[in-house]
Amino acid sequence: MHNGLETPLPFPKAFRLFLRLLAAIAGFTPWAAMAQEDIEEIAVIGTYLQDPAFQMESQFSLEREELEMMMPAGPEQLLARLPGVSVYRPGGPGGVSEVFLRGAESNFTVVFVDGVRLNNPTNTRGGSFDFSALAANEIERVDIGTGAVSAIYGSDAMAGVVLIETAWPEPGHSTTYAEAGTKSDWRTGAAATLGINDTTTMGLRVSTADGGDGIAGSSLELTSVAARLEGQRSSGDSWQVNAWHVDRRRTSFPEVSGGPGLAALPDLETADGEELSLSAMTEWTLSAHWGAEIIASWTGLKDDIDTPPVPPGELDGQPAFTTVSDYQRGQLLWINRLSPSARSQLAFGFDLVDETGRDDGMVDLGFVQLPNAYDLQRNTVSGFLEWGYDWSGSVASTIAVRLDHTGNESNPSAKIGLEREFRNSGGKLWARVANGFKLPSFFALGNPLFGNPDLVSEKVTSLETGYDFGLGAGSKAGISLFTSRYKDLVDFDFETFTNINRGAVDISGVFLHVQTQFSDTVWLGADATFLDISSVSGPLRRRPETMAGVNLTWQVSHAWSVNANARYVGERLITSIPTGDVVDGAYVIADATARYQYSEKLAVWLAIDNAFDTNYQDAPGFPAPGVRARLGAEVLF
Repeated sequence: MHNGLETPLPFPKAFRLFLRLLAAIAGFTPWAAMAQEDIEEIAVIGTYLQDPAFQMESQFSLEREELEMMMPAGPEQLLARLPGVSVYRPGGPGGVSEVFLRGAESNFTVVFVDGVRLNNPTNTRGGSFDFSALAANEIERVDIGTGAVSAIYGSDAMAGVVLIETAWPEPGHSTTYAEAGTKSDWRTGAAATLGINDTTTMGLRVSTADGGDGIAGSSLELTSVAARLEGQRSSGDSWQVNAWHVDRRRTSFPEVSGGPGLAALPDLETADGEELSLSAMTEWTLSAHWGAEIIASWTGLKDDIDTPPVPPGELDGQPAFTTVSDYQRGQLLWINRLSPSARSQLAFGFDLVDETGRDDGMVDLGFVQLPNAYDLQRNTVSGFLEWGYDWSGSVASTIAVRLDHTGNESNPSAKIGLEREFRNSGGKLWARVANGFKLPSFFALGNPLFGNPDLVSEKVTSLETGYDFGLGAGSKAGISLFTSRYKDLVDFDFETFTNINRGAVDISGVFLHVQTQFSDTVWLGADATFLDISSVSGPLRRRPETMAGVNLTWQVSHAWSVNANARYVGERLITSIPTGDVVDGAYVIADATARYQYSEKLAVWLAIDNAFDTNYQDAPGFPAPGVRARLGAEVLF
């Protein structure tokens, strides 16, 4: 293994420790709780139950106010600042980004934008999401939950979930923003929300961006249009309709080519893509103890990618190929929430998904062109049940079960959690065991050169326990230990020249975090994640085993605020055809933002990215983006 770590926490031992911890938590007597302190309200992630007492996993969130102080260059930079998250994007803005959550594959995290799942199983990443489709100014809130949550979200949710809520002005208001950087990069956008009547509003948002020329060969042009219609019925229940369209064009050196520093050929990969998502949601209050929600969504993703050949080097060369993919996903989700008693909550429902994927690409071997085409369809029918119970006001438990049936394969998922709250100290001890799965991507199933229609779902079992506690005066800290075993992973077999299920990966780790408030105007957050990764198929690339960070926010005055962030990223194994496997050393990258709120209607900011000009590589031959300054302004009407 890379980083010299080869022996993760043995899974059976971890399971025994987990069972002992469950017994210890349950063994606390109910009357041990003392006077209750104020508890911060948090978003509920990884559960359909709406009481925060039933949130029993590591999670972290960023709201609009925090985003405005940080003002990241894009979603990738924002996510790279979060605990346990590493981002890989060789080639600059024009490269394809991957987000790894606690060392797991990027396609093991399910991504929702305004409630619509946007993972793409036709891409070569096996179902990951390209975060370049969003702009930071369009984000209202980001929530990340870790661990297997297939019992709630079904396929893909083996490492966690990312929930993104987009930003809209208040009814009767509009906003516009513009930002320009020293790498010839810029972005601009506008949004407005109109009140149609007392209960209905309509919103429209447009934006466009150019990634600039910070890295040779890299370019990105992005245009986004979104619309929203929402309101309330006479009963007071809400409804909402969303539409979102993204069009992007990008260029970069092929990822394994050696980039502008090592590529033998100057030819660039070019890609045009678009995404269209439509969704409708409505709620019903059937009684004082029973509420229901129905969400219908449709997503269409298209990509046209032309990748040039890469000559042989330390590794075999890569032929030229094209990918012309089209993926469509329709979903109907029905959720019922019941409160049988003051201590109990119940959620149940059904989930219907229809997917179609097609690729009309070609592989160019020089002397012959081979079709790279496939056309697949699958339907998934799912039922789920979740129950949470507050046993004593200080001890709570949850259990969630789900069954997904796809074709001839059924995948059961479950999640069990137990929590003990110490009200006198503001502490909370919790533990959770869960399993999850990921359906094979259409690319892995259908590619005519190495696809295998007999692939089965990849699977995971994860255990996690943690203790969160208050430090007084708005400060808090926590520690969690986790271990996950991924098995039946899709791997390429050179003997049969096809994909097979044989991979297995063990990931164990420790997560530490603290947030403290030094005064009414100064806040400091720090975190560290230490991973131990073992793979029977060889070392895993592109992800560090150690990550840590510090984030400082200072409200200098009513108008001025300053945010500074520094992240440590441990060494990673990276590869290219000219070099083979190489180790990129650990590094620290620092960013800072100063924001001036001139008035309620005008704000300006100055951001410095990679302030110390740190040199690192996401892939051999691709230089790190150098120091960049960004100047921006936002106006509210």
